[in-house]
Amino acid sequence: MDNGTYEFNESQNQLILDLSKKMMFVSYFLIASGVLGAITGLIMVLKGGFGGLVQGVILLITGIWTINAAKAFQLIVDTQGNDIENLMGALGQLRKLYTLQYWLFLIAVIFMAIGLIAAIILGIAAGGS
Repeated sequence: MDNGTYEFNESQNQLILDLSKKMMFVSYFLIASGVLGAITGLIMVLKGGFGGLVQGVILLITGIWTINAAKAFQLIVDTQGNDIENLMGALGQLRKLYTLQYWLFLIAVIFMAIGLIAAIILGIAAGGS
């Protein structure tokens, strides 16, 4: 500790660097999948569906936000004197990413519950005829 700042040691920096590299690797696949999904989704829109487009856009956004988080972690290793500030920035990026995923999963669960209830109601109605 010097002048009220904290610097991670070499092994801690290596751990953070490894995390950043793996996040970057995953983000490239998310972005590629998002672009392909969006292109496929645009084609499907012409046929009346839009699910692929939504999925592609979500993957693209997730990939971009993963890159932002990876770069924020990389800053911890690349700079000196701001490790804690950079760590908090990286955690903020992760929080943003996982908040998106949290809401997407919550919305998906709600739609699955609605679908299940509708299937039960329609099944009962069809069985009663």
